[in-house]
Amino acid sequence: MNSALYIGATGMKALSTGMQVVSNNIANSSTIGYKQQDILFSDLISTTQAGMGDWWDAQDDSKVALGQLGHGVQVDTIRTIFTQGGLQSSNTLTDLALNGKGYFQVVDQTTGNAYYTRAGDFITDNEGYLRNPQGYSVSGYRYDAQGNLSGTVEPIQISAFDVLTAQASSNIQWQFNLGSAEDKSVSDDNPYFALQQSYRADVNPPISATGTGYEMPITLYDANGNAVEVTAYFDRAPSDANEIIMEFVLASSTVAEQMADAVEEANRADPDNPQTLPEGAGLLMSGTLHFNSDGTLKSMSAFTPTEAGNKDLTTWTPAALVNGVPQFSINGQSVGVNFGITSGGWENAPTSAAEVGTDKRLLPGMGDNAVVSTKATTAYAGNSYLTYSDQDGYPEGRLSAYDITTEGDIIGTYSNGEERKLWEIPVCRFTAEDNLYREGNNLFSATAECGQMEMGRAGTENYGTIHAYNIELSNVDLTTEMVNMIITQRGFQSNSKAVTTADAMLQKAMEIKRS
Repeated sequence: MNSALYIGATGMKALSTGMQVVSNNIANSSTIGYKQQDILFSDLISTTQAGMGDWWDAQDDSKVALGQLGHGVQVDTIRTIFTQGGLQSSNTLTDLALNGKGYFQVVDQTTGNAYYTRAGDFITDNEGYLRNPQGYSVSGYRYDAQGNLSGTVEPIQISAFDVLTAQASSNIQWQFNLGSAEDKSVSDDNPYFALQQSYRADVNPPISATGTGYEMPITLYDANGNAVEVTAYFDRAPSDANEIIMEFVLASSTVAEQMADAVEEANRADPDNPQTLPEGAGLLMSGTLHFNSDGTLKSMSAFTPTEAGNKDLTTWTPAALVNGVPQFSINGQSVGVNFGITSGGWENAPTSAAEVGTDKRLLPGMGDNAVVSTKATTAYAGNSYLTYSDQDGYPEGRLSAYDITTEGDIIGTYSNGEERKLWEIPVCRFTAEDNLYREGNNLFSATAECGQMEMGRAGTENYGTIHAYNIELSNVDLTTEMVNMIITQRGFQSNSKAVTTADAMLQKAMEIKRS
């Protein structure tokens, strides 16, 4: 009788723990990032009953039954079910949900303790630090100005006053179709520099619209982030049936204005020695583009002045090449212009542009070393138009917005239109996540039994992806928990009935003894 009372009591105790697990799951059915718990039971040790079992045909090794009596039940384990919870959209960018394996790392900066969570309801504080509701900072890797990740985990800080310093333009990439078939600017002595010779800084426009086949402006930036306007002018040059030649000029109205201001200031300072604006003020580069008869680019030439504002072709020399791209200078800043063709160096380059005259064979070329890209300028018959234009400079900008990608990159957008990667939010995973310790507040801590913790890039290998404007819901299935609650309640009730029945039997036995 006493054993029956004890066994019933163990059942009530175990199932009361089971009801605690079920009720905790139900209570957290709306807790973001919560992972359901499951309880498993095991039986207690059993004792062998004397006199039970029999021997077959009186043989010592032929026992056919073993009688054992159990002594109840115990909680075997309470484990966490790490299945994916559903994602719910929100209106907050820094609400982050993980889809797949892994955890966010948050750190208590006061104690230095690291915790792990699936609840990504993060906010930025008044200093720009990304934190969870308990004030713990979210860990991440910082991108430097060159776009390289640091190797040290830091608290993520996104400053609303972050400034992107200006970057001077160092390269222009252009792709045109130059369809002009008419030679509008003509020079009997220098037909391949007719545009350069017709340029006049003291008139507006410096090259007449009737003297050019096509023109296109672009805005560059100096080291201080100031805009510098540059215009490319194109015109047909003398060609034969096997080749199409287009001459071009690059000129800057901004540089011309700066030189005009300098002349005006000098005249104010010394009116007795008046100066005039050079006709070539603002000229940057002059050259030719050489096409096959089918309009595909095959070579080019380029010259730059050795004296600013001087149109004399004897002062124009072959442009310097950097990685096969011809360079010109604006206020001391070297800028490369890439029409889609590069080479290692000029072939048959003259000392100056004045040596070319009317003989196109004296123009420097790129020969067999020329490398033509898929974005090369063409000379197909028809209209002239711009296909692609880009330059790498920009003015100073301030952070105006940011976004978070599924790979965990925080990308800032600045007032100058530039974008930069600021941070990467890593995803943490463990060898044995079942051994994570629940700390409350939707946090886990690592134990020695978790094994190695690894940080990786979201969306790679076995790391989950990060979704902004989302939170992960609890993975509790209320229907399953309600069924478990009924089963647990019925089991507890039955065990309590066993206890009361065994007690009644024990009372009857006591009455028999007293009587």
